Amino acid sequence: MFEDAVGRLINGALWGIGAGLVVTFTRGGGEGVRSLTKGVVKGYLAVADRVQETTAEMREGFDDLAAEVRAERAGQTDASAAKAR
Repeated sequence: MFEDAVGRLINGALWGIGAGLVVTFTRGGGEGVRSLTKGVVKGYLAVADRVQETTAEMREGFDDLAAEVRAERAGQTDASAAKAR
Protein backbone atom coordinates (compact mmCIF):
# COMPACT_ATOMS: atom_id res chain seq x y z
CA MET A 1 0.00 0.00 0.00
CA PHE A 2 2.75 2.45 0.98
CA GLU A 3 4.87 1.51 -2.03
CA ASP A 4 1.90 2.08 -4.31
CA ALA A 5 1.34 5.56 -2.87
CA VAL A 6 5.02 6.46 -3.26
CA GLY A 7 4.99 5.16 -6.84
CA ARG A 8 1.96 7.26 -7.66
CA LEU A 9 3.53 10.32 -6.07
CA ILE A 10 6.73 9.91 -8.07
CA ASN A 11 4.79 9.25 -11.27
CA GLY A 12 2.66 12.34 -10.69
CA ALA A 13 5.72 14.46 -9.98
CA LEU A 14 7.40 13.29 -13.18
CA TRP A 15 4.29 14.06 -15.21
CA GLY A 16 4.07 17.51 -13.61
CA ILE A 17 7.70 18.28 -14.34
CA GLY A 18 7.31 17.03 -17.89
CA ALA A 19 4.19 19.10 -18.46
CA GLY A 20 5.94 22.18 -17.09
CA LEU A 21 8.88 21.64 -19.43
CA VAL A 22 6.59 21.12 -22.41
CA VAL A 23 4.72 24.36 -21.72
CA THR A 24 7.95 26.26 -21.15
CA PHE A 25 9.67 25.03 -24.29
CA THR A 26 6.71 25.26 -26.65
CA ARG A 27 5.55 28.77 -25.78
CA GLY A 28 8.13 30.86 -27.57
CA GLY A 29 10.80 28.56 -28.85
CA GLY A 30 9.60 28.11 -32.41
CA GLU A 31 9.07 24.92 -34.37
CA GLY A 32 12.55 23.51 -33.71
CA VAL A 33 12.10 23.51 -29.96
CA ARG A 34 8.59 22.12 -30.31
CA SER A 35 9.77 19.16 -32.38
CA LEU A 36 12.61 18.55 -29.92
CA THR A 37 10.13 18.61 -27.05
CA LYS A 38 7.83 16.19 -28.87
CA GLY A 39 10.77 13.85 -29.37
CA VAL A 40 11.60 13.97 -25.67
CA VAL A 41 7.97 13.29 -24.72
CA LYS A 42 7.80 10.37 -27.17
CA GLY A 43 10.98 8.94 -25.67
CA TYR A 44 9.66 9.36 -22.16
CA LEU A 45 6.41 7.61 -23.05
CA ALA A 46 8.28 4.74 -24.70
CA VAL A 47 10.46 4.27 -21.62
CA ALA A 48 7.48 4.58 -19.25
CA ASP A 49 5.55 1.94 -21.21
CA ARG A 50 8.51 -0.45 -21.18
CA VAL A 51 9.04 0.06 -17.44
CA GLN A 52 5.35 -0.67 -16.84
CA GLU A 53 5.54 -3.87 -18.90
CA THR A 54 8.69 -5.02 -17.13
CA THR A 55 7.23 -4.27 -13.72
CA ALA A 56 4.05 -6.19 -14.54
CA GLU A 57 6.10 -9.20 -15.70
CA MET A 58 8.21 -9.11 -12.55
CA ARG A 59 5.09 -8.85 -10.38
CA GLU A 60 3.51 -11.82 -12.15
CA GLY A 61 6.66 -13.88 -11.62
CA PHE A 62 6.76 -12.96 -7.95
CA ASP A 63 3.08 -13.82 -7.51
CA ASP A 64 3.69 -17.23 -9.13
CA LEU A 65 6.65 -17.86 -6.85
CA ALA A 66 4.66 -16.85 -3.76
CA ALA A 67 1.81 -19.19 -4.73
CA GLU A 68 4.30 -22.03 -5.20
CA VAL A 69 5.80 -21.43 -1.76
CA ARG A 70 2.34 -21.31 -0.17
CA ALA A 71 1.45 -24.63 -1.80
CA GLU A 72 4.70 -26.22 -0.56
CA ARG A 73 4.08 -24.93 2.96
CA ALA A 74 0.53 -26.30 2.90
CA GLY A 75 1.86 -29.67 1.75
CA GLN A 76 4.45 -29.74 4.53
CA THR A 77 1.79 -28.86 7.12
CA ASP A 78 -0.46 -31.68 5.85
CA ALA A 79 2.46 -34.14 5.95
CA SER A 80 3.36 -33.11 9.51
CA ALA A 81 -0.24 -33.53 10.64
CA ALA A 82 -0.41 -37.00 9.07
CA LYS A 83 2.80 -38.10 10.85
CA ALA A 84 1.52 -36.85 14.19
CA ARG A 85 -1.46 -39.17 14.02
